[in-house]
Amino acid sequence: MQKCYLVEYETLEYRKSLKLQNQIRELKENNRDFDDFLLVLQHNPIFTIGKKGTREDIIAPTDLLQKEGIDVLEVKRGGEVTYHGPGQLVVYLHLNLTRARISVDEFVWKMEETLIDLLELYGIEGWRMEGYPGVWVSHQKRKWKIAAIGARASKMITSHGLALNVNTNMDHFKLIIPCGITEYEPISIKQILGKTIDIKKVYENFERIYEKVFKMSLERISSKELEKRIGEIA
Repeated sequence: MQKCYLVEYETLEYRKSLKLQNQIRELKENNRDFDDFLLVLQHNPIFTIGKKGTREDIIAPTDLLQKEGIDVLEVKRGGEVTYHGPGQLVVYLHLNLTRARISVDEFVWKMEETLIDLLELYGIEGWRMEGYPGVWVSHQKRKWKIAAIGARASKMITSHGLALNVNTNMDHFKLIIPCGITEYEPISIKQILGKTIDIKKVYENFERIYEKVFKMSLERISSKELEKRIGEIA
């Protein structure tokens, strides 16, 4: 199995994560034999605006964002506006798809499949909805979005990735038009099950399923080892 380095963070400040991702991407584009990485983490509260989004998708005034401690940043990923914050599983995938023999469409499918298999462990049936990337669930006779896909693939090198609402503060989603969708609302595992979930166990379950779906072997390294590895090459 192809090896992929795993780096876990309890919480990683979003702007720092962006610098790390940009550095990894530059290294991988300049050296296509460079390592693959999987970053598993949670973020500080932030609204990120993708290439299809605009500032108008954030419906809350600036003073409310400041009161709630929510940062705002435009990023070079697919999708529109989304929210990241504590209690949300965020995974960034830095892969060479050519080396992994995965097409861009397969890459998106595998991210969704990993999340669907993960939700099944918690007794939740996740599914795809045509025209809406991400993972969806049925709850109280309604359709809800529980996970977002906002990855980037350029020259078959990937960055950014996915976000699954676990114990997320869902009130913050009410301050935006999430992913440009007005007819469906986002939901969390905590809301569905009515209890707080051990997110470190979610990390563990995601990583195990990722190895199976992506057919990659994860090798854990520390955040300091990651920075040393990318710093030595840069």
